[in-house]
Amino acid sequence: MALNLDIAEKILVGARAKAREINTPMSFAIVDAGGYLIASMRMDGAGLLTPSVAHSKAYTAAMFRRTSAEIGKLAETRPQFFGSIVNIGSVPLIAGGGGLPIRRGEELVGAIGASGGTPEQDGECAQAGLTLAGLA
Repeated sequence: MALNLDIAEKILVGARAKAREINTPMSFAIVDAGGYLIASMRMDGAGLLTPSVAHSKAYTAAMFRRTSAEIGKLAETRPQFFGSIVNIGSVPLIAGGGGLPIRRGEELVGAIGASGGTPEQDGECAQAGLTLAGLA
């Protein structure tokens, strides 16, 4: 089953609620399994680059089918590899916390990216969005 706008909006509501709870303005992006943007949100007060960073984190999670934090570890152990592929694709890859794959069962249907807090806060807010939407 594909990820659609209605589900993406539910994810954004949950992610934004968590960001408000921790008092951290953020941006979020939801992409489909191919890395194409479905929905995004920039909270009032979020940094100007956060929408692009959130999109890149989501794209990274979708392309690698794992969290962007896991890709960060890959970048540390294989810097030449990561450095050579960082700009491949339609959106630059970002290796750092805040990008989570979205699965329905075993099927990857998309990813969420969050930006504006610490890597841990970004991941926590992204996870809250998935939980609210019943995708955790």
